[in-house]
Amino acid sequence: MNRRVWVLAAIVAAAIGALAVVVVIVANGSGGTPPLNAVPINPPVAAPPTDGRDSAGNLVSVPEGGRPALVTFLYAKCTTSCPLIAGEISSALDTVGPGTAQKIDTVAISVDPVGDTAKEVNAFLAVHHLSGRMSYLIGSTSTLAPLWQAWGIRAQPTGAIRSTHTALVVLIDRNGREVGTYAGAIPISVPALASDIRSLTG
Repeated sequence: MNRRVWVLAAIVAAAIGALAVVVVIVANGSGGTPPLNAVPINPPVAAPPTDGRDSAGNLVSVPEGGRPALVTFLYAKCTTSCPLIAGEISSALDTVGPGTAQKIDTVAISVDPVGDTAKEVNAFLAVHHLSGRMSYLIGSTSTLAPLWQAWGIRAQPTGAIRSTHTALVVLIDRNGREVGTYAGAIPISVPALASDIRSLTG
């Protein structure tokens, strides 16, 4: 083989190798993001650092280093999308089993500072079999409003039995990045959400 043929062969081999790398990256999602059923956030964006007290009085931080998370926005007296979202999350956690469920931080942020008392929220979590499986952040308007803004959530608490807000489920990877979303106003496939939880925790 003369030098020219050897050089051409080396160039072709290098091109094939580069193509293989690209294929692997695409197959695993952009920037190492696992394949998801949720609507992808591409490119992923850093999730806003969120700290607060949940209905049990525990200090909660999300995202927390090295742990994936699922974040949603609820209020306990809701009769429409919130019970639906809570039920879907609960069923997805049941589907993946406790071993996998414990590997993801499942967090709700209240959009009703007045109505979401610890008593109301704990009752809501119990009804939806989320006690001990979901951290539900509560607090005053001054505490919660900056969180709504950081997450891009429009919340208009009325102080009555209704609160107008963005219904959303956000998926966060181990690197603290928002990588996918589900619109909570429409039914979420439990098998799809369970599959996403497995992908994020795998």
